[in-house]
Amino acid sequence: MRDDPTPLTEAPTTPTAPSTKARTAQRATQWTAPQTAQPTAQRPAERATERAAQQSAQRTIRLRAGFPCRWSVWSADGKGWFPRDTPPARDLDGLPYFHGDDLVLDVPREPLTVRAARGMEYDWAETTVVPGVGETLVELTPRRIYDAAARGWYGADLHVPLTRPSQWVADSQHGEDLHVVNLLPGDQDAVERWSGRDLPWSDETHLARVDLAHHALGPEEGYDNVRKLRERGALIGYANAFRGPVETPEQLVGAGDPRYDARLSVVDAALGLVDSFCSAIGSDRAYRRLIGAGNRVAAVAGTAQRLGPIGRERTYAHVAGRLSAESYADAVRGGRTFATTGPFLELSIEGHGPGATLDLAPGSRVRVIGRVIGPLVENIRLLTADGELAAGPPGEVAADLTVVWPTYVVALAEGGGQVRAHTSPVYLDVEGRRVAREEDVTFCLRWLELLEDLVRDRVSAEYLAVVEEARRVYQSRLA
Repeated sequence: MRDDPTPLTEAPTTPTAPSTKARTAQRATQWTAPQTAQPTAQRPAERATERAAQQSAQRTIRLRAGFPCRWSVWSADGKGWFPRDTPPARDLDGLPYFHGDDLVLDVPREPLTVRAARGMEYDWAETTVVPGVGETLVELTPRRIYDAAARGWYGADLHVPLTRPSQWVADSQHGEDLHVVNLLPGDQDAVERWSGRDLPWSDETHLARVDLAHHALGPEEGYDNVRKLRERGALIGYANAFRGPVETPEQLVGAGDPRYDARLSVVDAALGLVDSFCSAIGSDRAYRRLIGAGNRVAAVAGTAQRLGPIGRERTYAHVAGRLSAESYADAVRGGRTFATTGPFLELSIEGHGPGATLDLAPGSRVRVIGRVIGPLVENIRLLTADGELAAGPPGEVAADLTVVWPTYVVALAEGGGQVRAHTSPVYLDVEGRRVAREEDVTFCLRWLELLEDLVRDRVSAEYLAVVEEARRVYQSRLA
C-alpha cells in the first residue's frame, strides 16, 4: 500500500491476503472502460490483458527479522509502502514506518529500499531489493549497540497519548523495544478500568500502564489532587518544558508551554510536589538551576509533541530487581535516571550512580567517571554546580574532584550543538549540608517573582499562598 492521508483502521500484526472476490472487485474498480466503442468480441481479451498487466506490475515482499522491528519501505521517488490496512506514518527524517515482524506488503515491480530498525539500543540494517514474481523474502537483523536492561536500566516514554488503537501502541512498544510506556488516555473510563494494572501486551521487559506518571497541568488542577496522585504511587512531572534559550529568568518565563506549564516547577520543586523535570535534554540549563538551588528532582525526557515513533526520547531508570510499575517509579523518585535521545550515558562517583548522596568532610577527594555509548555524540562533559569539571571525546572521561562545599555532579553527552543525554546528579553533601548555590537560589527567586506577576490575575488566592510558601523555602536556603 502506498502513502495515503486518509485514516485507515489498524491492521493485525500479520496481514491476511484478501479474498479472490475482493481482488476481483478491486480490479473492476481500477479498470476504466475505453471511450471508443469496440467490437464486443474484443472486450474480454482487453480485460484479460488489463488484468494481466496489473498482475505483472504487482509483487509482494515478506519482511522478517526474528523479532518485532520498525520497518521502512520506500521507492526511488520517496513513496512509502505499508502492509494492508496499516495507517501511513513517517518519522522525523520523513521515512515511512510501521512495526512488526513477518509482515507481507503489496509492492510495485521496481527497486525498493528496505530498512529495519529497533529503537535507540540498535543500529539499523538496510538493503535494496527488486521484487520478483510471487513473494520475495527480505531478512534483516538490526545490530544491537547496547543492552541497557542487562545492566538494570530500563527506558521509558512517559508521555504517550492514547490517540491510536491499542494494537498500534503495542506493536510500537515491542517494535521499538521500549521497556516502559506511560499512556495518557483521553477519558476517565480508561483510567478507572486499567488503574493499577499492566496493559495486556506487557511482559518481563515491556511494561505499559495508564497511570504510571501524571503530568501536572497548572495551578488550576489543585494541589490536593496532585498529593492524592502521589499517594497512589504516580510519578508527578511536566511535559514540554521550555522553548528557546533560558539563560535568564525572563527568557525562561517567556519560553514556557502554557499547555504543560513547567514554569510552575520552580514552585512545585521547592515544596517537594514533583518527582522529575522534563525535559532535562531540551531545557538542561533550567534543570541545573533547579538542582543547584537545592531542589532534588530527577532528570527525565519526553515531549508532548508527537513526531516520529514513540520512544524517540527516553527516560532510563536503574531498577532494583524485577521491572514493575512500582520498581520503575521508585527508581525515578530516587533520581536513578538519565534522559536521552539515543546514547547510553553513565556517571559514577566512587562507585555510586545518579541519585546517590555522598556526605563528605570538607576537602574530601573523589573520583568522577563518565562513559557514553551510542551515535551522534561528539563529546562528554562532567559538570558540578560551579561549572565544568572535565570534558572529552566519546568514550570515557574521568577527573578527581576536591569537595570543599556542597555540590552535585552530572554528566552530559553532546553532539550537533545539542544535548543528547543528561544524567540526574550525584549529590555531594558536606557535613550534612546540601547544595544551595546562592546564584541559583537567586535565579529561582527571580523566576518565582516573574511567574507570580504572570499568573496573579488568573489564579486563586490559595495558589498565591502556595507561591509565597515556595518563596520562603528559597529564602531560607540563602540564610
